[in-house]
Amino acid sequence: MSFKKILVPLDGSELAEAALASALAFAEALSADVVLLRVVVPLAIKLDPDLYQRVIENGKKEAEAYLNSIQSRSLSSSVRIKSEIMVGKAAKSIVDYAQENEIDLIVISSHGRSGISRWVYGSIADKVLYHATCAMAVIHPQLETIPFTHKRILVPLDGSLLAERALKPAVKLAQAVSAELVLLRVTFMPLVPPGPVPGWPGTEVVMNEDEQEAKAYLLRVQDSLPEAPIELHVHVSHGSVADGIIDMADGLQVDLIVMSSHGRSGISRWVFGSETEKTLRGAHCTALVIR
Repeated sequence: MSFKKILVPLDGSELAEAALASALAFAEALSADVVLLRVVVPLAIKLDPDLYQRVIENGKKEAEAYLNSIQSRSLSSSVRIKSEIMVGKAAKSIVDYAQENEIDLIVISSHGRSGISRWVYGSIADKVLYHATCAMAVIHPQLETIPFTHKRILVPLDGSLLAERALKPAVKLAQAVSAELVLLRVTFMPLVPPGPVPGWPGTEVVMNEDEQEAKAYLLRVQDSLPEAPIELHVHVSHGSVADGIIDMADGLQVDLIVMSSHGRSGISRWVFGSETEKTLRGAHCTALVIR
């Protein structure tokens, strides 16, 4: 997987601009180009065609002035940055631009003009996450660290080949910035029988067996990775998957989580309600979702 073209959708708000620092960090690490995209959204009400056209033209001029002001901030001396303007519905325009221009990665803020009272659900970020076909990084305005600050990348795995799709780009990123790679498997708490059951070995025994199996799996994954000059560790934790990922990321001062959009639940479930979506909502660092 190659990340050579990065798209950053902006809506004119400071909340949306929270994605800029992370996008530049990715671009600098991977020698990628950055495209700043502003979508001019037409009014929902019907207007006279001439008046409609004037409104759109004014919107495009405002968008151009805004994007020029962003680029004038001397964002980065080593990254090529260009600006684009589209007219249409915000989420659809972002997805369409990404597909038509071979964008490899969309870096988007989880909040925009609608403010922090709205999380991923129902927002532009959520719609783009649902429909985009490329990788996507979701940035929270309250982000505590930008990617590659601590140079520690976390890859959650659940034992499925779908979840392992995140490994290749994670290794590539780790190699690019000389980061430590952490593989994590979260095991579920076993269901405890309500009463005595013949042959039940006990909750502690079952949990220990699950932990050993999970660690053996991670070690097999580690051995299967191509030899690379990066530091690599494996961890196993118990409990809720999303909480386990978030807690591990916090405890290890991870500055980037790389995970697949699908795992054991399969492609019949997308981000909604999945462990990926829950992690995106609660993580205190950048989360990169691989299709």
